[in-house]
Amino acid sequence: MNNTKVFLKDERVFEKIITASDLKKDDIVIEIGSGDGRLTKRISPYVSKVYAIEIDTNLFDSSRTMLEDLKNVEFINGDALEIDFPKEANKIISNLPYAISSPITDKIIYFLNGKKGSLAVLMYQLEFGERMLAFPGIRDYSMISVFTQYTSKIELISRVSKNAFRPRPAVESIILRIKPKNIEINENFLEFARLLFQHKKKNLYSALMDSRGKLNVKSKEELRKKLQEFKEKDKLKQKVFYLEISELEDIYDEMLRIGICKRK
Repeated sequence: MNNTKVFLKDERVFEKIITASDLKKDDIVIEIGSGDGRLTKRISPYVSKVYAIEIDTNLFDSSRTMLEDLKNVEFINGDALEIDFPKEANKIISNLPYAISSPITDKIIYFLNGKKGSLAVLMYQLEFGERMLAFPGIRDYSMISVFTQYTSKIELISRVSKNAFRPRPAVESIILRIKPKNIEINENFLEFARLLFQHKKKNLYSALMDSRGKLNVKSKEELRKKLQEFKEKDKLKQKVFYLEISELEDIYDEMLRIGICKRK
């Protein structure tokens, strides 16, 4: 979609987004990239309040004028990556600006984690969404898959044709529902997983060797010596992108135990 402004026009897709959001009268919703307000006005009747965030000043001005009768909508002209989200919000809905998919997803998950009844219904470029859904052993399985699935339950709502937009974009889209697991997110585990996934097509042993400069070891020899204490040595032969998230967590715990990772 690049820098071209693309607007959703298909009523069936709007309905899928609204249904997936399970909107209730006491919900407070953030809509990111509210654009021309078409989705905003469909959310408004179902909820207590909508915060409609739009970075484009022209779209912000026109949608605020067109929807001025909606008293439960507050329009915010700003960058969703930069502003603080209203703390009372419990749901986020967005036809996301695809260029910011990764950082905005991180922000959304951290914001919603721990909030009762929180969820997000988000539209992504198909390729990015498939990476979020990917499972171990396939090409798309990546750190995005690990982070989102570790922190949240990710559900496929629908694929969306290019024809659902005006003007017609170059890529297809996908709607996902994200429900945070409301866990205590272990940043040290995620940092370890990121190191491994920089070498995801290598086996675990090689990935650890290549990452040793950021681990609690000073040399290849020290790493080899510490790995002698590793309980599941067969795992060292397994390629990183074949490892389940639960296996990655167990491996991280083992790395702590034998001193390859350092407690912070």
